[in-house]
This record gives sequence, C-alpha cells and structure tokens, in this order.
Amino acid sequence: MIVEISVVPIGVGESLSSYVSEVIKAIRDKKIKYQLNPMGTVIEVESFSELGELLDEVNERMKSMGVPRVYVVIKADWRRKETSMEHKVKSVEEKLNQ
Repeated sequence: MIVEISVVPIGVGESLSSYVSEVIKAIRDKKIKYQLNPMGTVIEVESFSELGELLDEVNERMKSMGVPRVYVVIKADWRRKETSMEHKVKSVEEKLNQ
C-alpha cells in the first residue's frame, strides 16, 4: 500500500524541519521505504496496522518534543495488485512520452 502522510505540529512556531526530521527518523527506524517531498512523505507499508504503528510512534515522538497538538493528513492507495511508488511514477512518465 502506498501512503502519503503529512505531520503538522501545531503550537511550535513557524519552522517545522526539526519535527519533520523526527518523523523521517521514525520511518527509517521501522525500515519503511519512503520518499520525502516538499509537502509530505510517501511511504510503502503492508497494512493499515503497520501504518497505525508508525503513526503511534510519530505521535509519541512529537509528544516527547513538547508538541501540544499534531495534525496529520493521510492519503492511502490500497490495491489488490502489488505496486510501488516507482511503478506509479513510471506509468505516468511513459504516457507523457507517447
């Protein structure tokens, strides 16, 4: 399953890169494949429960950093057929080059 998450700590000021870095560390610690982009992070997970475990870990890390509120946006693409981030991008690029 391909999932895009955006974690927005609220009440911590304007600069968020240190918090985003902590989210990426949580993803890396769980050995989840990811792609960071300017507005979120795309990950590949096997199940919604794996996603839930990651979100619990992210929330704990935000709490430990003193974040009073966390806003999370999630977009998930589950398919019966196996896919990957690279495959989805490649499919669009191939059509652009036709």
